[in-house]
Amino acid sequence: MSIFDEVMGNNYTVFKNPDIFTIDYLPEIIQCRDKQLRSILMNIKPVLLNSKTINTILIGNTSTGKTTVLKHALREIEEHTNITTCYINCNIQDTARKCYLQIYRVLFGHDSRRNLSTEIIQEEVMNKLEEESIILAIDDLNYLSKNDANKIINDFFRANEFYHSNMALIVTINNETFKYCLEKNAQSILLGHEIEFNDYTEEEIYTILKYRCELGFKEGVISDSQIKKISHHSAKYGNIRKGLTIIYMLAQEVDSENRTKIEDEDIIKHIVLLD
Repeated sequence: MSIFDEVMGNNYTVFKNPDIFTIDYLPEIIQCRDKQLRSILMNIKPVLLNSKTINTILIGNTSTGKTTVLKHALREIEEHTNITTCYINCNIQDTARKCYLQIYRVLFGHDSRRNLSTEIIQEEVMNKLEEESIILAIDDLNYLSKNDANKIINDFFRANEFYHSNMALIVTINNETFKYCLEKNAQSILLGHEIEFNDYTEEEIYTILKYRCELGFKEGVISDSQIKKISHHSAKYGNIRKGLTIIYMLAQEVDSENRTKIEDEDIIKHIVLLD
């Protein structure tokens, strides 16, 4: 039997769901970020009452839960209300034009006509926002150029003033210093309600990793002491992604060797490899 046939023919796996260990996975229950989630929902609440909302700025380092909590809040809104939500990832929609195209797609249910200028698309979007309430979430604003970030901030933070729109705007940035790289008027507009996402503590990392392992692995694949060891290592970086990566790689190796559980020696080896 060839190696290909051996690998492809082996149906055993330690995983119940390998997607659980990806950074993009959106859990049903948010761990260790209840306070931040509550604050976001409180700021969104006035949209339901057709009242003036508070601009919301989520600030924190990479892998501190900003995107996860933001997407969870949007999902809750979608499930329990008729309010339209629009999520923009500035790693993908990395120009002001691409941001407007995404908003247009959400508001109108189809792509804009080809070759329309950004100014025309913007005008159509703003006019539509006078008719329809929306939660607009702009994730990782700091990935836009300074010019595009200034434009997006000025356009949408002031939309309620000039277009009589009913919109809740949420922006995430990786660090507070990004604000001071912008024009002064954009800086002043960004003075909304700031919600801080501090680096996870070792205990919080353990709580999250244990929850993910319970969801993602079959019983007995990883022990509690092993999760604690990985959590301790990840806490040195304040980064939950480190722990998720180690656990996922460990499980893949166990699968490839037709084993049923992770050994302590595996953890030591992978921690050294990833450092």
